[in-house]
Amino acid sequence: MANEKESNLQALGLKSALEVIDILGALKIDGAPIISDEKVILNQQLKAEAIFKYFGAKFGVKPNELPYIAALIKRKLKTGELRFSN
Repeated sequence: MANEKESNLQALGLKSALEVIDILGALKIDGAPIISDEKVILNQQLKAEAIFKYFGAKFGVKPNELPYIAALIKRKLKTGELRFSN
């Protein structure tokens, strides 16, 4: 089952579940970071939980849908349509 999930991520252009969490954890939405607590940013488990909670509460997105969002963001970053800013 883990190999199947990994294959699905690779098909989306993602390397791992950690990459999904890292991409989404770096986002700012409406000018505010999704995660602002440094302790959460540094702990992958807490960061994943915070991202699941944020996207679920704010947008009704389920955890299994997050890789699609991360893949879209990664693609837009690569093409220059989207960029990270400070």
